[in-house]
Amino acid sequence: MTEKPLLAARKHSERPHVLIVSDDPSLATFLNEGLPLGGFWTTVIASGLQALEVFRLRQFDIIAIDWELRSFGALELIRRLRGVSTRSDGAPARTTAPIVVISEQPADLEAHERERLEISRLFSAPLELDELVPELHVVFEEWRTRYPTMPLSDDPLRLKD
Repeated sequence: MTEKPLLAARKHSERPHVLIVSDDPSLATFLNEGLPLGGFWTTVIASGLQALEVFRLRQFDIIAIDWELRSFGALELIRRLRGVSTRSDGAPARTTAPIVVISEQPADLEAHERERLEISRLFSAPLELDELVPELHVVFEEWRTRYPTMPLSDDPLRLKD
């Protein structure tokens, strides 16, 4: 089955914007310099609290979170982004964007919690761009299939709101 021309054109022109939340300078630099080579825009934030504040102003297409965040726990950040934290006083989800977790060691996260928080992928060190980039594109395509009419975070129509 051939793809519809407009869908194929959209896929070709889309450049997902990845928010990188990491207080590890090595990881943040690696992702910030490497992901644009794979067709992504990137923004780096070093604090979970700052990331929550940024979501008051804008959205992202993929969120990559360092599991070893020191300033604010990654799990609590994800819970608040999804609107399921006991500390968020019933606040709605801040985003439906796919979340990927990056960890030095395999993240200690139960399957039901991962599913409830809609965590798309868990990545463990060492990371290789030639493996990570295609996987992030798959994550993005899965999200696009689930939300086909959702504009990208940097779409001019979305930025008008």
